[in-house]
Amino acid sequence: MSKIEWTEQTWNPVTGCTKVSPGCKYCYAETMSKRLQAMGSPGYENGFQLSILPERLKQPYLRRKPTMYFVNSMSDLFQDGVPEEFIEKVMQVIEETPHHTYQILTKRSKNMRDFFLNRKVPDNAWLGVSVEDKKYGKPRICDLIEIKAKTRFLSVEPLLEDLGRIRLKGIHWVIVGGESGVGARPMKEEWALK
Repeated sequence: MSKIEWTEQTWNPVTGCTKVSPGCKYCYAETMSKRLQAMGSPGYENGFQLSILPERLKQPYLRRKPTMYFVNSMSDLFQDGVPEEFIEKVMQVIEETPHHTYQILTKRSKNMRDFFLNRKVPDNAWLGVSVEDKKYGKPRICDLIEIKAKTRFLSVEPLLEDLGRIRLKGIHWVIVGGESGVGARPMKEEWALK
């Protein structure tokens, strides 16, 4: 079970990440990785350093109940350093388990767009981008729209400023939220209501 409100389970065949934009400043996954490393949890021996975990590829096959999976809640599948061959293996698992739905969220929208230039997106894979501000987040929407995916979504969290008008044509789902935890930056309600 996941504590993330918009999914049921998490699946982390990759852990660890690097910061690429202001939305990463207070990364929950980094904090959680440090805790899991301290507890000796498998897959977090390197803390928040990039770790490829092929042994986790089998996990969705073991679950018969149709499940909504958030892929790499503790990482970014499309970050530099994740080999294309491994991303292809993740996509193979997704294709071979059509009874599950997979939510793949990235801040590396160009990498995701380029990966799918000559590859089909599995119908049960929802592709999404983080949109935290105008400078870094909004341009990711254009990259996402270029991908021929059955379901595209935006994670507008943490919403750090008024985004103004955003293009929603071709977007099927939008999650909006502020930041939480120590040092959380404020979000104004009117930013979400536009």
